[in-house]
Amino acid sequence: MGSQQLLLIAVGVVVIAFMIYAGFNLGRDYMENANRDQVISSLYDLGLLAQQHFKKDGSQGGGGGTYTGWTIPTQLQTTQAGTFREVVRTDRVDLSADGTVIGRNGTTNVHVTARVNEDGIQITIIN
Repeated sequence: MGSQQLLLIAVGVVVIAFMIYAGFNLGRDYMENANRDQVISSLYDLGLLAQQHFKKDGSQGGGGGTYTGWTIPTQLQTTQAGTFREVVRTDRVDLSADGTVIGRNGTTNVHVTARVNEDGIQITIIN
């Protein structure tokens, strides 16, 4: 009877350890996906701000058909979602963002880029 009890305890410990490991992985995956979604949403919002600048007349503080002069507002360069950077050209803006959570590759943080031009916003997930 004693060896059966020890076997049941050992099996119980292994099952519980496996469930803890699986739960940890599920939580990590959730945090990664949530951070990536936050970064994508923020990039889309920044892209809309850049397009507004492009469409607004120069006499009203806009670009008048160019993206020249647009920058990410200071309060949006670093948020809880991550850090955002821009490269502005006359005909487009290239945005990049690094999230706050380790991404798919397991070594570096979530990384997403966006290209904004007069045709729209194209978002690319790097990690």
